[in-house]
Amino acid sequence: MAEGKRRHRTIYLVTAALMLAMIGGYALAATTVTTLAPGQSSNVTSTPTPGGFTTVGTITSEQLVVLTAAMTGSATAGTQVGTLGLDGTPTALAVCAAAPCAVQGFKMANPATETTGDYGEQIVVSVTQPATGGASTGFDFSITVVASTGTVVGQGYLATGVSTAATAQTVPVFLFVDLTTTTAPVINSLSVVFNQCASATSCP
Repeated sequence: MAEGKRRHRTIYLVTAALMLAMIGGYALAATTVTTLAPGQSSNVTSTPTPGGFTTVGTITSEQLVVLTAAMTGSATAGTQVGTLGLDGTPTALAVCAAAPCAVQGFKMANPATETTGDYGEQIVVSVTQPATGGASTGFDFSITVVASTGTVVGQGYLATGVSTAATAQTVPVFLFVDLTTTTAPVINSLSVVFNQCASATSCP
């Protein structure tokens, strides 16, 4: 009889431990990692910082692509200053007068060279452009792509610009990161970190 009670108690404790592990794991995933469509088999970690900067932009999708001439020939997301850290000069987004705002595409400021025909990662960010009378906010971003062919880090510098509309507008921004390979890679992870710049014209 005592043996039967001990068996039931053990089963209960194991079940409770598994439930706690499941709940803890779900909470962690829900707060730190977002998997976005269309995507592939990758996770996107987005870290807007500092607090209060979260309204400037959000990642809406990511996708493995083959870089076209239009992608590699797009405007540069700012200018890198020096070789250390996120230090650069932002490129202001074109003014949006009314929704829907035109899509704006950018290649990385660092590394500065992207090659047509290479595989790349396309990240789409919805940026909030303040209404008339608002202030443009500069922001830098660092994108780290860990792939089967290697790890690539891309950096850029943008500013929201100011809309001519009476209300804030959402501008879709396409960012292209060259993965420096013509062999289709498997994307293991994708991390995007945003930081607010010191001004709309200089970072950090």
